[in-house]
Amino acid sequence: MKKQLFMTEITDVPTCDTLNPGNLQLVSKLKNPSGSCSVDVSAMWWEIAGVKEPCIITACEYAISLWKPLDIWQWEKMYSWHFTEVPVLQIVPMPDVCNLVCVALGNLEIQEIRVLLWSSDAKSENQVLLSSGNIQAVLGLTKRRLVSSSRTLCDQQVEIVTIAENGGSKEKQFLMPIEETIQTFAEVQGMQEALLGTTIMNNIVIWNLKTGQLLKKIYIGDAYQASICHKAYSEMGLLFVVLSHPCAKEKEPSGSPVFQLIVINPKTALSMGVMLYCLPQGQAGRFLEGDVKDNFAAAVLTSGTIAIWDLLLGHCTALLPPVSDQNWSFVKWSGTDSHLLAGQKDGSIFVYVIS
Repeated sequence: MKKQLFMTEITDVPTCDTLNPGNLQLVSKLKNPSGSCSVDVSAMWWEIAGVKEPCIITACEYAISLWKPLDIWQWEKMYSWHFTEVPVLQIVPMPDVCNLVCVALGNLEIQEIRVLLWSSDAKSENQVLLSSGNIQAVLGLTKRRLVSSSRTLCDQQVEIVTIAENGGSKEKQFLMPIEETIQTFAEVQGMQEALLGTTIMNNIVIWNLKTGQLLKKIYIGDAYQASICHKAYSEMGLLFVVLSHPCAKEKEPSGSPVFQLIVINPKTALSMGVMLYCLPQGQAGRFLEGDVKDNFAAAVLTSGTIAIWDLLLGHCTALLPPVSDQNWSFVKWSGTDSHLLAGQKDGSIFVYVIS
């Protein structure tokens, strides 16, 4: 496959409508010319010619592409995996894996999860079907594991698959199921072998990954319906969880709430809000899509703007308005560095760094 090279044009660089000037700096841009609609982006380590590179993975409707960095302004497309029957919905990053990427395929809902491999040395590529069915939620875990929940005619299954070197299933484990539909999963930092899930009934559930046991089911209230969990960590016996609120009202006295930090006592199943992350006065929009890493949260809003929060400071630090009449469609934090990856439907991917 012919490799493609792209360079950022300085004249095509969007300005950052930042609340803290200099907070975000554009360092690179690439564009996938496939012609199909962009749906997701991620960054991961890939070994190319014996060297591990911080590569970017772009997802269009019917193709996944691997990009290698040449310098700060240039990216070279190394390989593309193509799909003909079922479109791509999302990339599923694996936090500690090199040389493979997981993708979810489907129409509106996930129907398949595949593992994609490619070797520059062996000049070989492969697609491995890892799981299929009516899949509601999926997350890549540490130790080469992937968790997914799927619904059958009778009940719901929560399954963990350990991925082998060849991309196939090395080991399978089932967690104790629940009756409610699971929306999202999150590993709990600081608590080994703990997995958290959020449900459509505004409950948070916690499993022991080692035994598969369902440890706790905690109702977090109905102030914000259909909350999505992005990050969870444990400290001094308490759980701290970062949620987003796609169904929150746009106008509240404190501003439009997008993210929220809550604290949970797993022993008593009591929870309370710690901090609400709202848009600055004069800004409107609800959460559409977003990502959380370390102490930063980023979200694409229904207005087409990207907003960024410092979770420790508690306020919005930067805004990226739509560029060239193209609304932002998705935003992800890089898994290889501190970069922010922002994408548009036309295939443009912008790489920012927080300065």
